[in-house]
Amino acid sequence: MRPQTLWKVFAAALLLLFVAPFVAFAHEQVTVGPYTLEIGWVDEPPLVGLKNAVSISIVKTDSEEPVEDVNTLEVTVSTGGQDRALELRPAGEDQPGQYAADFIPTRRGVYTVKLSGAIEETPVDVSVDIEEVADAAELQFPEALPDAQAVNQAASRAEAAAASANTTALVGVAVGVLGVLVGGLALLRGRRS
Repeated sequence: MRPQTLWKVFAAALLLLFVAPFVAFAHEQVTVGPYTLEIGWVDEPPLVGLKNAVSISIVKTDSEEPVEDVNTLEVTVSTGGQDRALELRPAGEDQPGQYAADFIPTRRGVYTVKLSGAIEETPVDVSVDIEEVADAAELQFPEALPDAQAVNQAASRAEAAAASANTTALVGVAVGVLGVLVGGLALLRGRRS
């Protein structure tokens, strides 16, 4: 192999090394009738516990003209056998044809976006898997923050311990009051005798 060819192969491999991580974040593209839809996340990479949104771009396939006012389009997101309908909103006045549906992913894994209803007069019934949601700890530095679920479990245990301590204290007060009453009755009987 000639040195120039070897250099080109090396440069291409180096380019792939830097470009490959970004390719994974590409949105899924589907065609529905005369429209092209691009579906993915607003913020990538998507992380567990952080607010994000499903991003939907809609253009006319032939002219690439943005499609606005898709108020009959419904968005449902699902993972792990659970579904949730989301409210679709325009991404912004300066972004025609761009829409978002906000939510906070709370579980690692792949989420499926289902679009149903209609775009203008064209019926829509599409399901697309979007990029996998990752654990936020993978990107935290210098150390990972405590797991929110573990923190909630610790708080629940602390609340249960506090409730148990309150119950024990109330029983102690009741026994003390009863002891004072019995002692007072015994004192009164002792004086009468």
